[in-house]
Amino acid sequence: MKHNLEHFEKAMAFIDASKSATSIDALSAAFQEVNTSLGFDHFACLSSVEFGAMPEGAVFLSGGASEWSDIYLEEHFGRTDRVLQISLRENMPVRWDKENPLVGLADASGEPSVLFGITVPIHMIGSFPGTVNVVGRTNEIAPEAEYAVQLMSVYLHDAALRLAKEEDKPMRPAIRLTPRERECLQWVAAGKTDWEIAAILSLSERTVHNHIEGAKSKLEATSRVQAVVKAFLRNLIY
Repeated sequence: MKHNLEHFEKAMAFIDASKSATSIDALSAAFQEVNTSLGFDHFACLSSVEFGAMPEGAVFLSGGASEWSDIYLEEHFGRTDRVLQISLRENMPVRWDKENPLVGLADASGEPSVLFGITVPIHMIGSFPGTVNVVGRTNEIAPEAEYAVQLMSVYLHDAALRLAKEEDKPMRPAIRLTPRERECLQWVAAGKTDWEIAAILSLSERTVHNHIEGAKSKLEATSRVQAVVKAFLRNLIY
């Protein structure tokens, strides 16, 4: 019984933290901390929309291994992800393993790099359908940990929606990217490297890198993928 209560208490602690979170980054960090303690490696909370033109009211946040979300976005796996497609039709959590992995995610040997996960469908009136996905390399996870994830997921998505709206209030100073910053970030969203963007735009690779770093700084993003997502959400790129 003590073991059961431990997982429940972790979930309740996160739920309290989600209600008082003041930024997407703080919310992501709080969820990932509990996610790791439950035995998972990383997570993604996202609206089921086309990432190439994310509308207002859509959310995307992740935690853990950044390369997972990087690959997922750059290779457009959201269009072919069987787990994501199933979640659009289901209301109950979907449990999957190496026999049905996320499309395309493999290590250097070609073996699936994500061996186990849970997808929690989120269907709320007045918002886009979404999912919360927690993933790891082992399925030796206590059932109580799975229940905790399911409980936390609804609050994670709700808090993400709230913060997305608050962070996009008109009173917030407008972010202005230069034409070149927008152009370079648009090509980053298409999965191009600095070298490829430089060839396309007839610029030096260093110049392209500087434009992208400038966009990241203005968007207060720590990675290129985060910059792309934030730019999408603000309709700065399409």
